[in-house]
Amino acid sequence: MNDSTPDQPQQPDQPQPDRPDTAPDGGPYNPPPSAGTSAAVREMRRLRDEVAQLREAVAGLSQPGELRTQVQDLATRHTELATAVSQTLVPELAALRQFATEELGHQRQQLDAVLQTLSREQNPPVDWPQLTADQARDQWAVLAQWIAEILVPWYEISREELPDCWALHRPAVIELSWLRSAHVQAYTPTSAPHVAGEWHQRWRPGVVARLAQVIDRRLCRPGEHLVPQGESQGRQPVPPRPGERLIPPSQQLAEGQHWRENYFAAVEADLRWRTQRESAGETP
Repeated sequence: MNDSTPDQPQQPDQPQPDRPDTAPDGGPYNPPPSAGTSAAVREMRRLRDEVAQLREAVAGLSQPGELRTQVQDLATRHTELATAVSQTLVPELAALRQFATEELGHQRQQLDAVLQTLSREQNPPVDWPQLTADQARDQWAVLAQWIAEILVPWYEISREELPDCWALHRPAVIELSWLRSAHVQAYTPTSAPHVAGEWHQRWRPGVVARLAQVIDRRLCRPGEHLVPQGESQGRQPVPPRPGERLIPPSQQLAEGQHWRENYFAAVEADLRWRTQRESAGETP
């Protein structure tokens, strides 16, 4: 028994179909890819398309000579632009910077002047009941200086209009204090002229009339101040020397020599009272 495999009958060679070299559209013939090679074929096609696009871009470029001319033109325009900037724009910017600096300095000076004016115009009325002892000491001095240097000599206030004991009467102090504040406000640089006119025509005559009400002239006479108990406090008027004409109080100016003693007495009593109030914790 022969164990060898019998020879298979030879199959005749099958004729292979002819494959065209070109596709119907004239391009190279690409056989349909198998399932294992489809991704590689797509990638090759993409690369082929990119190469074709690059070739078209290179073909669209200008000739080397034309490209060199364009570069030179661009460099020339850049040089002209740089020259214009350095010769025209830079000086103008420097001049603008200098103008802005000078204008800013001028505006700053004007602002400082306005702030100084506003600081001078901060002239609120004095709230005497609320003052501490230190504050009252300053306000007493301010009021006395204004009365001695402005109110009496410039407006010729007589002893009859401003009694010698005005400082010993709290209502009189308050009246004179706000009259001073109104006078300062009337003559600030920014005040209108009618404000000063109102002070002359209304406020000053009004305060003088009020002094006659808060200081009883039947009790307080020139050189005298009557305390509530009816006791005279002050000195009697000095009689005139022989041959000296007696000038009535209505014609005597209310100068400091007439009310200075009462003023110091009033300041001392007022500061003592305020200090005691502060020590007792009785702040307003």
